Amino acid sequence: MLRQIITIDEEKCNGCALCIPVCPEGALQIIYGKARLISDLMCDGLGACIGECPEGAITIV
Repeated sequence: MLRQIITIDEEKCNGCALCIPVCPEGALQIIYGKARLISDLMCDGLGACIGECPEGAITIV
């Protein structure tokens, strides 16, 4: 069974960090001015961060 996780389009991400506080697992960080998934094992795949991204840079795969 494949597990869903988020993916972040680096070209769309403006580094606003609105996704960081809504991630209950702490799986996101701003690194070099862009949001990054720091561990796919930490991501629950529910996508709480998706609705917070004003650029639409976060999707579930």
